[in-house]
Amino acid sequence: MANMTLNSYVYQVQRAWEDCDGDRVGELVSIRNAHSHSTRLLSSIYEYDDTEQLTTHYGFNWPLNELVTYHLRVLTILSTPPRSYTTALSVQCQFAQSFCKVLQSQTHENWGLKVMEQLCRDLRTIALNVQKYEPMVTTDDHAPNGMEKAADVIMGLFRVCAADTRTQEGETKRWGMLSLVNHLFIIYFRINRLHLCKPLIRAIEQQTSLKDRFPREQLVTYKYYVGKKAMFDSEFRVAEECFEYALKHSGSIKNKRKILTYLIPVKMFLGILPTSECLIKYNLQQFEEVAESLKEGNIKRFSNSLKASEQAFIQDGVYLILEKLQMLLYRNLFKKVWLISGTHQVPISTLECALKWSGYNCTQDETHCIVANLIYSGQIRGYVSHQHQVLVVAKTNAFPVVGATSNTND
Repeated sequence: MANMTLNSYVYQVQRAWEDCDGDRVGELVSIRNAHSHSTRLLSSIYEYDDTEQLTTHYGFNWPLNELVTYHLRVLTILSTPPRSYTTALSVQCQFAQSFCKVLQSQTHENWGLKVMEQLCRDLRTIALNVQKYEPMVTTDDHAPNGMEKAADVIMGLFRVCAADTRTQEGETKRWGMLSLVNHLFIIYFRINRLHLCKPLIRAIEQQTSLKDRFPREQLVTYKYYVGKKAMFDSEFRVAEECFEYALKHSGSIKNKRKILTYLIPVKMFLGILPTSECLIKYNLQQFEEVAESLKEGNIKRFSNSLKASEQAFIQDGVYLILEKLQMLLYRNLFKKVWLISGTHQVPISTLECALKWSGYNCTQDETHCIVANLIYSGQIRGYVSHQHQVLVVAKTNAFPVVGATSNTND
């Protein structure tokens, strides 16, 4: 494969297309395949003035003439110094748009979905390289960048697949929807366009007959990104369910660690702290101090633990989420004060002193605000008597269990 000749390449791609072998065609039009590094193949391409002349010489008909032309053009761009990912992206976009027409023309068959998957994977890879090495400089603030261009093309393919509602289930192109949604999720998270994920999630959830029967690896990726979206939207129950599915069905330790990086903070919001064994197994000890300080209601220790692992948390994208645990921290601290006081009327001044002792140099007004927010969010059942400057808590269930399913922090 690494020394494939042009004659061999032409024969193989024609044979695979005639056999409707989507896997093989996908390999032969992918920049990831070994043929893309074949010096014999690339040198043969250079003998022609352009790739269109080459496909004419070998008698390709539509759609192979367009598809092979675009693919060979991408190969020459990526293998000819100075390499231009921006130009390669433009051609790969044309390639995918051309294949979109092919996909539409393939009625009552879906073997082209395998080819589509390879095209989109390559498209996303090239777009990522544009973003990394050749960020587009333009005077038009509204011009799409490389990742946005890739997303637009993938969305076109998604519409074709989603619209195939009349074909029988075995041949419907709707089987390709989840793969495309995952590509779009990856792009949208990278360019911070999370609001565009919602209609995609709705589209998948509406596929009642297919949504639980997509390939397992695609479902794991889908649940992972839906979980991240839910976490950022503070929908922690949804996030927990999605991350737990992804964790259960993920095969590699590396992926499990990635999932747990988000599942652990979500569990903390629900009152469930990670075990030391779990943190050691997946090399996530940076969460240990956070969990312990949360359990203690120790504000200073919590702040120090965030600061100590700040770069790791920022890199993983969980720093801002962990910061939001402050209210749970206050709740746990105030509960300890209430237990020690042994009364249902706790002076605000006592709570203020507890905050200062724990490392938060606050005022009485700030203490009032914290207490009010805890009451409003349901983490404390009671009210503030401003006349007597005390927090009056309920005689039963004064501090409801966090997440209503666990008393880990209690």
